[in-house]
Amino acid sequence: DIMSSKASNEESVTKKPPANNEPDDKEDDKGPGETDLVMREGFPALRIPGTKWKPMVDGEEPIPRHQFWAGDDAIQFNPDNLETLREDCKTVFTARDKPDGQAYSAGQTFFLPAKMKPRCALEGLVKEIFEQHTAHLEKGTFSLEHSGAEWWTLVLDSEKDEKPQPKKGDDGDDESEEDEVGLHFDADYELEEQASNILLHPRLATVTYISNHGAPTLVLSQKSPPMDDVKKKTLEKGIDKAWLSHPKVGKHIAFDGRLLHGAPALYFPSRKQSEGEEPKAKRQKVETVRYTLLVNIWLNHWVLDAALLDEEVCSQLKTPWEETGGNLKGDDSYKPPFVWNNVDLGKAPAIETQKLAPSTVDPAGED
Repeated sequence: DIMSSKASNEESVTKKPPANNEPDDKEDDKGPGETDLVMREGFPALRIPGTKWKPMVDGEEPIPRHQFWAGDDAIQFNPDNLETLREDCKTVFTARDKPDGQAYSAGQTFFLPAKMKPRCALEGLVKEIFEQHTAHLEKGTFSLEHSGAEWWTLVLDSEKDEKPQPKKGDDGDDESEEDEVGLHFDADYELEEQASNILLHPRLATVTYISNHGAPTLVLSQKSPPMDDVKKKTLEKGIDKAWLSHPKVGKHIAFDGRLLHGAPALYFPSRKQSEGEEPKAKRQKVETVRYTLLVNIWLNHWVLDAALLDEEVCSQLKTPWEETGGNLKGDDSYKPPFVWNNVDLGKAPAIETQKLAPSTVDPAGED
């Protein structure tokens, strides 16, 4: 059963039957249990520390701390492993353009449970990102057994086969089209399939850049429509604020998991080499591929259609990885493929702000 109530905050509860036909809790202890899904304003609800699974449905929440956060040098990648890490991104990359007539991409995402040990360098980075963003939370705020990180990689090449892929515009002229990520909401879409009109979002969505090339990430101050907005009227109110993040190796951004975002290359193309600027070396290969690792922080919920990275795929990954537990083993020959730098995730980032005037020019050439 899906129930919703409107007090100071919207709350929804999905009740599951007791496991092994066990009876419910005692009459005086009724309420959501450990395996029940409680929703608060589009998120799986946090728990009040010190209580028996009492959901936090009132007051200020400790996460997300910012609508948007960015750190240019949050992660330091080992130069010796950067190319193999990019190859690993290619290996696990499964995202594809959405098929005709389909609402969503056919790409697969993966899930790393909060209590699981990483088996490869990519999972190690995913685990590090999850733990860095949840380290400030008081014990009991979320259940380790029912939390984790949904993750996937994107490898987008703006110049496949040395040439941009042409497409026919509506006016009949050829125009080049850079690989891009359409605007979308991150959500448990399998849950939406089973319970129509319910969009459940991760607490945080994050992007880690593993190259300097490609379209910037655009995050808009537009949340997904609430459950009672069946006609999606809240999407018609207009958007007055956005954040734009250009790729840079080691840069990491995080934002409210309910926000509309993407990497629309048509409107915001990748930064090109400055006019008249000479390459650092003759015949130097120009970087054209955008490598990113996407990690969504889920607390008190596992995404229904995200799965563990297949063991066979995991065994094909090339970047050296050892579970260190925070300290390197006695073997000095092993160097970690990445190091999380000492950045303050609680401090508001320094952001350059610009006001934009309305434009009468449509880059798509459409009315």
